[in-house]
Amino acid sequence: MSRLPPLDPASMTAEQKRVHDTIAGARKTVRGPFPMWLRNPALADHANAFGVALRDSSIGRRIFELIVITVCRAWSVQYAWSSHAPQAEIAGVSPEVVKAIQNSRTPDFSRDDERVAYTVAQEIMTTKELSKPTYDMAIRQFGEQGTVELISTVGYYAMVGIFLKSSDVPTPTGDKPLK
Repeated sequence: MSRLPPLDPASMTAEQKRVHDTIAGARKTVRGPFPMWLRNPALADHANAFGVALRDSSIGRRIFELIVITVCRAWSVQYAWSSHAPQAEIAGVSPEVVKAIQNSRTPDFSRDDERVAYTVAQEIMTTKELSKPTYDMAIRQFGEQGTVELISTVGYYAMVGIFLKSSDVPTPTGDKPLK
């Protein structure tokens, strides 16, 4: 159980209920940080919209999920990893790449876009900045819009990860896939 249990739907304000239903409609469920974020429905609403925009961005679902699991690994975010690692494979990230990231190893990438995306996310997460050579590599691979989306995905999932870890949100099964 997380530090902030989900709100009882019967006790939600009209605005909390509206945002809850919006999130449930877009995501098919209300889980992760959203049950806690509903304590501030405007925050939950905007965070949901931001996440949906990133998920449907020009970098595509495969690169999106690769970035998410890279950030999850960097922060050891058990909950988000348990949700997004299977999604990464469904989106086309190879099981070998997922396993390497899970084990904190740099994967052997067969796709340049994955190598560049991973390098960007890993550099941001480890050095807290992005070097000009890596930035330039991202621009060549993804263009300006894609690079903005890539970096935004890193930032959004760092925020999600910080919140999930601070709130001690366990995986649905209670396991810890990241060692």
